[in-house]
Amino acid sequence: MLGTNLDRGLKAEEAARRLRLVGPNRVGEVRDRSLWRLALDQFRSLVVLLLLAAAMLATLLGQRREGLAILTALLLNAAIGFGTEWRARISLSRLRALLTPRALARREGRVVEMAAAELVPGDIVLLQAGSQVPADARLLQSPGLRIDEAALTGESQPVDKEATASLPAVTPLAERRTMVYLGTAVLAGSGLGVVTATGLATELGRIGQLVAMLGERTTPLERQVEGLGRRLIVLALAVCGLVAVVGVLHGQPLWLMLETAISLAVAAIPEGLPAVVAVALAAGLWRLARRGALVRRMPAVEALGSTTVICSDKTGTMTENRMVLTRLAVDAGVIRVGGGATSPRGDFVGADGVVDPQTRPDLMRLLTVAALVNDAGVEQRDGALHLHGDPTEAALLVAAIKAGLDPAGLARRWPRRREIPFSSVSRLMATFNLTPGGGHVTLVKGAPGVVVERSRFRQAADRRVELTERDREALLETNRALAGEGLRVLAVAWRPEGGPEDEQLGDLTFLGFLALEDPIRPGVQEAIARCRQAGIRTIMLTGDQRATAEAVGRRLGLEAEAIRSRVSPEDKLGLIEALQAQGEVVAMTGDGVNDAPALVRADIGVAMGRHGTDVARDSADIILTDDNFATIVAAVAEGRVIYANLRKVIHFLFTCNLSEIVAIFAAVLLGLPAPLLPLQILWVNLVTDILPAVALIRDPAEPDIMERPPREPRQPLLTWGLGGRILAEGALLSAGILSAYTWAILQDGVGPRANTTAFVALVLVHPLQAAYCRSERRGWWRLPPNRLIWAAAFTLALAQWWAISWAPLATILSAVPLSPVDWMMTVGAVAWPVAVLEAVKAWQHRDRPPAGR
Repeated sequence: MLGTNLDRGLKAEEAARRLRLVGPNRVGEVRDRSLWRLALDQFRSLVVLLLLAAAMLATLLGQRREGLAILTALLLNAAIGFGTEWRARISLSRLRALLTPRALARREGRVVEMAAAELVPGDIVLLQAGSQVPADARLLQSPGLRIDEAALTGESQPVDKEATASLPAVTPLAERRTMVYLGTAVLAGSGLGVVTATGLATELGRIGQLVAMLGERTTPLERQVEGLGRRLIVLALAVCGLVAVVGVLHGQPLWLMLETAISLAVAAIPEGLPAVVAVALAAGLWRLARRGALVRRMPAVEALGSTTVICSDKTGTMTENRMVLTRLAVDAGVIRVGGGATSPRGDFVGADGVVDPQTRPDLMRLLTVAALVNDAGVEQRDGALHLHGDPTEAALLVAAIKAGLDPAGLARRWPRRREIPFSSVSRLMATFNLTPGGGHVTLVKGAPGVVVERSRFRQAADRRVELTERDREALLETNRALAGEGLRVLAVAWRPEGGPEDEQLGDLTFLGFLALEDPIRPGVQEAIARCRQAGIRTIMLTGDQRATAEAVGRRLGLEAEAIRSRVSPEDKLGLIEALQAQGEVVAMTGDGVNDAPALVRADIGVAMGRHGTDVARDSADIILTDDNFATIVAAVAEGRVIYANLRKVIHFLFTCNLSEIVAIFAAVLLGLPAPLLPLQILWVNLVTDILPAVALIRDPAEPDIMERPPREPRQPLLTWGLGGRILAEGALLSAGILSAYTWAILQDGVGPRANTTAFVALVLVHPLQAAYCRSERRGWWRLPPNRLIWAAAFTLALAQWWAISWAPLATILSAVPLSPVDWMMTVGAVAWPVAVLEAVKAWQHRDRPPAGR
């Protein structure tokens, strides 16, 4: 019915035709708000209502020009908000595209990895432990296949699948042992199936579960910002109401003070802060993605800056996961194997020189079993070997090819009947095969201690010898010697007369050891040292034996207590819970199905993108596209930078807004006219705040960002200490603005010149304060250059000159041109408070070393 072929699969042209016919294999996508809804939402905030109230009030009081200007400001504000959200949405959409699920399918006789969205009915798909089922499929083979169907049926127990089962035509979904379904997870075994339905035609698509699970969620940081904004609105409205009352009591016109109070409230509320947070997180996600870390859950970005412990897998994360077999240990001694990880040629060298493996039955027997008890694949093209599957198993196939064996031919002559997949509990893998002569054989590979314990005999030349306790100790000593060189050691055994149903795996004949090397990744040693400097502990986790783990750990510079060997997934979970009970913030790496609980339980779950399973990736907060430990450290640094830059923006916005309120309130309290008019306040709010805030969000990392201790995870964005500094700095900045205003009044009295001077002073104080806010410890001249700050300063100065010099705009803003002397005095008036702040900062941190030391 499906018009496909088991051995060859679909042709590319036929698959493309079916894809056009049935559509992509998707059952739900994140549905963003439509553009018109996004635009409409810009007019629903309290800020917009305040602007509308100001426009209506101005119009009712006969100030039509002001009313029109406020409406223009309203549209500008909406346009800026729309553009900011649209930019953040595009960034996140591109990130989601990087997380496209993948599938293994057979097309035109070859197994290819492809986007799951491109699967069509009739495709032959391969299922592996740890992968997600990419579509609804009828099973053709199912050795040891167990599926978690809880997401579809609600049943918590795994389901054993059986391709050859005979079921009634009407069978409940939860009992269909011959079928697998989209969205379920492969827990164990492997499978081969033909796709019967994709997309909305799948069981999951019909139920609509995936769509129901989707939805926008705010992060703790966004909720913190939202709560901070609400409290600030209440405070700003109270202060602005007080300003209006005091102004009226001092004889100011009622309409002017009402309009000033509303405009001041608009200026006091940093309505751009939520948008800045969204941009900061989106920009941070992109920077992380460029470094090889894809963030699946936004709160992970916030938690990164608080990380105190990184628990990392050794293989593939600290090492290259590019295994190459370098030693064979058989009864006659140790043989060294040369050649690269993907080279089909390599010398076998024993104690007496080069050995021809074809003349050594013990070597050929060992490598034959290693190639058969194996789920990896290898193809020879262009003089090199192209590997598929587990790197360790692939390395065994490469070694077999170097010895002149053909793994594919072996698999045909020794067909596999059943298998016992490797598990962290048994620590071995076994297969039950037919021999070329028609007999049965049991083949085993696994941890040396386990295989030696299950072995009753050892292979000596062409005969079997019963193992004595002395023999066992000698074998284990050989294992320890190999492991002491930092090699990963596997043991291989078989039972030639084993029955097809005998799974006790006892009375084995020990064949030898296989020792593999996995080079340490470049940069990992430096990354661990960087973590230590940042107050972050690194714990290396590995399933390898202690000697191997310690040898690698020493090369990485780790202490003995930071090395955990023979770690099972259950051990990972227990370690996380113990560390969290001590108050640690834990990042945990994992790649297997059984790692999922630990990844979920960790504060930051990190899955491997290249060699990790789908289940691990779906359970994680962050996916490493390069499986590199150094990328985790880079992500932690990036998380610290994102949080630090958000604090800089809050520091900047709140001090500048507070200086504006205090300057107006102080002037009115002293009986002077308000130094800023309503439309001038709106100009500052819409033009002046944005550029420096964006420059701070993009601020480079401070040189010592990874020399500081981790941030307390429950620390709010606005601490009492920062709040106190904001109050003091806002008051000092307002003194600078008032000094410029007072100087202008002394020169020419109250009027447009004095208002314009205060107007220019308030604008110019913004880039200076932004430069000051770049660090709480160092002056801006001791930090990495941020050209955006100076571009913002130049742009604001130019825009302000244009605003007071171009007659049409100057008339609307009630501004007049200033003389060069006025400009010089204004710059000096706003520069002295910032100079005082920098001097105080330098004095408070005078004992700290210069940046970069």
